Amino acid sequence: MLTSHRYLLLAALVLGLAATQGHAQYYRPQVVNGGPGINPNPYLAPGLTLQQAAYNTAVLGRALRQVPPYAMGYNPYPQIAYPTAPALPIPPILRDPYALSTIAGNSPYQQSTGSLGNSPYSLSTTGSTGAPPYVPPYSYGGYGAYGGYQDPLGSALQGTAALTSAAGQFQKNLQEARISRETSRQMSLDTTRRRIELERWYESTRPTAQQLRDREAAQALESARKDAPEADVNSGRALNVLLNSIQKNGQLNLGPNVPLDEDTLKNVNIAGASAVGNVGMLKDVTKISWPEALQDSAYDDARKRVNQNLALAVTTLKDGDPVPDNALRDLRAGYKTMSDKLNDDTNELSAAQYIEARRFLNQLNQAIRALGDKNVVKYFNKQWTPKGENVAELVAHMSKEGLNFAAATPGDQAAYKALYLAMRQFEAGLATAQAQK
Repeated sequence: MLTSHRYLLLAALVLGLAATQGHAQYYRPQVVNGGPGINPNPYLAPGLTLQQAAYNTAVLGRALRQVPPYAMGYNPYPQIAYPTAPALPIPPILRDPYALSTIAGNSPYQQSTGSLGNSPYSLSTTGSTGAPPYVPPYSYGGYGAYGGYQDPLGSALQGTAALTSAAGQFQKNLQEARISRETSRQMSLDTTRRRIELERWYESTRPTAQQLRDREAAQALESARKDAPEADVNSGRALNVLLNSIQKNGQLNLGPNVPLDEDTLKNVNIAGASAVGNVGMLKDVTKISWPEALQDSAYDDARKRVNQNLALAVTTLKDGDPVPDNALRDLRAGYKTMSDKLNDDTNELSAAQYIEARRFLNQLNQAIRALGDKNVVKYFNKQWTPKGENVAELVAHMSKEGLNFAAATPGDQAAYKALYLAMRQFEAGLATAQAQK
């Protein structure tokens, strides 16, 4: 009878699994972010997918809940004797507490004598032997005091359930990883956007090159209007700043009449916008005053050659002819000889002597550069010379010819100071007239 029950039960389980076979679905690998993803329903065995196995496990669980353990021929309880009385025979009731019996008093759930001493679940120490006749099957942590029993069919179901749970946890972890990756990408894009916004803000607050030039020009004009340093006056920088301010204002007739002395203009050096060098030393080559350090006998030969070639160049230019090439080469060679000699004599000269000699050689170099310019003839035909009886006429002439003020040469400092004061007065009066207009 028991064997027939087993066959019927197994046949029902097989038919149930076969009926559920049609419910399993096959999932193709998904495409995630442009590439193959993870198959959420892989094959665990030929013809058996993950979802089909999970479904089978659920069907088996529901079916086996309706079957008692003894129907499968297993005794879930350990058939052992009480350790303190090993010599006593084990009654049949202890071998199978659920066995059906018609003998009165043998049922573990029937009190035939009105005493609980024979109950297999009793914890009383009173009985025929003074010890409990049966060890409780659920004492402490297992099936009995010496370990529990594990159903082989239950082990298979637990393994399948563990596999299903692991597969589900893997899918969950995979999705969480994708969410974390997407969050990281979004944060990276947000960081990039904030960096771009920072660069835009920085560019909006950083002054441009034109703003820097305008600020520098405004500071230079402010210095020239008040009391420019002597170095700025002698270099012509302060004069050019005032000249640019007057030219921007225009309407020279609105400015005050500030007369200019003819001797002042003779000692002022001007140059074309595209010209190089400074012809200040060439205005009177017969009166060149050499510094003390360069009057040493070691410089005699080079100094004589320079004087001769400068006089020849000026005479040639006044006649309207260009400077001969051999004269320019000899001038450059003489300058280099004296410059190298001065560097060698640095330790033998005082600081003042060296500075004076070096400044003179720099001015000589500017004169030689001017002689090599094709426009140098304009200095000697009176086209590039300062002209005007007052500041307004001087500015008008320089604007017409595109001229600027060049640096002062030795002996020109007083003329530069007088011209600076006159131009500062005219510029201030013109600015006042423009503001009142």
